[in-house]
Amino acid sequence: MTSEPRTTETENIAYATIRDLMHQIQDRLDVPNRARLAVGIVGHLATLMNSRQMQKFMEELNDQAQKVQDVPPTRRREFDERTGEV
Repeated sequence: MTSEPRTTETENIAYATIRDLMHQIQDRLDVPNRARLAVGIVGHLATLMNSRQMQKFMEELNDQAQKVQDVPPTRRREFDERTGEV
């Protein structure tokens, strides 16, 4: 008999737990410590991923970071020109 393939993905996403943790992080840590935590989590996750998963993960991080930038859409072109991004 063959066993089911193992996967690290879950079918049940724990949105409530994730939301609770995010609120705790926001309440308990200042911005520099949140950044340290984020870098630590990304580093830890990197040890669990293959290169393709890591590439996809970094693309998703980049997309999410761009979505939450404090640059209003009307000033985005000016911001991109200053930072050298297109």
